[in-house]
Amino acid sequence: MKHLLCISLIVLLSGCYTSKNNNPEAMADLASQLKDIATAVDGTLKFSETPYSTTDELLKAAVNNDLRKLAPFGEYTLIVNVQDDNAVLLLCDANTALIEDAGCTAQSDIQHWGAEAIHQCEITINAQQLCN
Repeated sequence: MKHLLCISLIVLLSGCYTSKNNNPEAMADLASQLKDIATAVDGTLKFSETPYSTTDELLKAAVNNDLRKLAPFGEYTLIVNVQDDNAVLLLCDANTALIEDAGCTAQSDIQHWGAEAIHQCEITINAQQLCN
């Protein structure tokens, strides 16, 4: 009986996770907004003369300290990864990657949320290969 309860709970929880994150319209909207932020972060990194000691400082500078621009990502984890003079942003839900974007490209780069396999919340983009 305990095993049946555990299996039922896992099925219910995975159903909740899927319905939250596989809404294509919501994910497309988040991807578009993340693309804008990634481009701003990448541009700030490349063209600002200010040295940023943390990625949080870089992110805030990129949105001109207007944290309302980051509000759509409030329930998620947003990771800024600096690779030389390029920036990659990763949006995760808990430890699951949803969207990954290099600020140097015109399109949203990787839609992890739409993949069949669940991807860990880890940067996979090599910006030096993608951007140069």
